[in-house]
Amino acid sequence: MTGLTSPIVERHSVEDVPYASLNHDIHTTLTQALKDDDRQGMIRDAINHHLTAAGGYLRARLGYHTGRALGLAHEQALICACISELLHNASLIHDDVLDHDSMRRGQRSVWRVWNEGVAICLGDLFISAAYGLMSGLSPHAERLPVLLSCVHYHVQTTIHGQAECFSLAMGPEPDFEQCSQAACGKSGPLFALSLEAPLLLTGHESAIHNAREAALTFATIYQLIDDIEDFDSDMTDQQQGACNMLHALGNRGDATPMASALDYGRHHLNRTRQLAGTLPDGCGQALIEEAHRLEEKLISVTGGRS
Repeated sequence: MTGLTSPIVERHSVEDVPYASLNHDIHTTLTQALKDDDRQGMIRDAINHHLTAAGGYLRARLGYHTGRALGLAHEQALICACISELLHNASLIHDDVLDHDSMRRGQRSVWRVWNEGVAICLGDLFISAAYGLMSGLSPHAERLPVLLSCVHYHVQTTIHGQAECFSLAMGPEPDFEQCSQAACGKSGPLFALSLEAPLLLTGHESAIHNAREAALTFATIYQLIDDIEDFDSDMTDQQQGACNMLHALGNRGDATPMASALDYGRHHLNRTRQLAGTLPDGCGQALIEEAHRLEEKLISVTGGRS
């Protein structure tokens, strides 16, 4: 499984205020899910290495706040939140192997420190740990089958989304709409899982459609910003360049691609906020706040005005 690279929010340290306390709890939950105290060796060392620069835990924080708003206890919300975070990190570890990216979050990537085999095994362990975490949700045992199905659906969708990017890079130059759909396909599912897991666990199936659409529109702009920030480096790689959304805007003859990117992003983030506002018990508030932060970043990277 592969996934997106890491835009600004994920470059924050786990110690960043005001998330330090929650990030500490997320980090502890991830570590406990991954480590076996009876085992030493390079996989354990690789876990420690990767989690040393673990990012901002955006998906986990969204999942946690959604769960708490829906009435989940602290420990249950943490477990629920860390499912998508583990899967996201698995995608990053595998992605670095595929792209031969030497750096991840300011340090050498796992495959670069050890080798590709260790990185693939580590990514697989992260995926397994995500499913293993669900054993801690026994107080909601009757909801676990539907949650398991949801997790598989989003892992499967992420894989197909990434494969679509490979496909686009092998064919004629894709247009902007194709690039946008590819960005949504590879980046959106694990954001959607952050919201859907606590909604399903608390019996809110009727809210899944709006939660999914809100997360997918958010993820598309999350990836757009990444494409803008990484434009120069993306243009040195055939696959990354073919799917870069800013590049696609220029290719369609857009005289002001940055302005178009800003308009497109604002439209989608407004849609994110509208949909998130319909979710039960105010559980979409965390996503609404992240959408506002993402819009500020979009304005910054496009040179626009607020």
